Amino acid sequence: MVRNILNKIYIRIYENGKFLSRKNQYNNFRKKYNIANHFRFNGDNILFYGNGEIICGEGSYIGELSTVQAFDNCSVNIGKHCSISHNVRIYTQSRIPDQDFSKTNKIKTGNVIIEDYVWIGANVFINPNITIGENSIIGANSVITKNVPPFTIVGGVPAKIIRKKVLINA
Repeated sequence: MVRNILNKIYIRIYENGKFLSRKNQYNNFRKKYNIANHFRFNGDNILFYGNGEIICGEGSYIGELSTVQAFDNCSVNIGKHCSISHNVRIYTQSRIPDQDFSKTNKIKTGNVIIEDYVWIGANVFINPNITIGENSIIGANSVITKNVPPFTIVGGVPAKIIRKKVLINA
């Protein structure tokens, strides 16, 4: 009986410490980058890093295990009311694949722009120099290698246009 009570107390202390640590980390991101007050870090192990600029709009959120990288002189701009699921990777710098890595290490860089009202599914990878148009949907497990037009649904590896959205009047 006493052991069960102590275990519950230890678990609660651990969970509170974990919560405070996560809150502190996310507050540090807010200080370093331009993150709106109502942008939500939705879970554990979310990482924002780099010396570039990260801008996150009002009413948007990013899920746990996600990473946003802003390389030097590059930016990631997440618009308003965007839903970014868990385990999403957004990078502004990557290696150029067509090279001999034993001799060179050339990189490509570019801004990533996610316009307003975009929905990004789980496990998506977004390459440098990409714009995802307003009100688009990125299907789960997709790799984004090209710009996505507004009001478009894309998916796959590499992602391809599935179709334009059919707008329903409410």
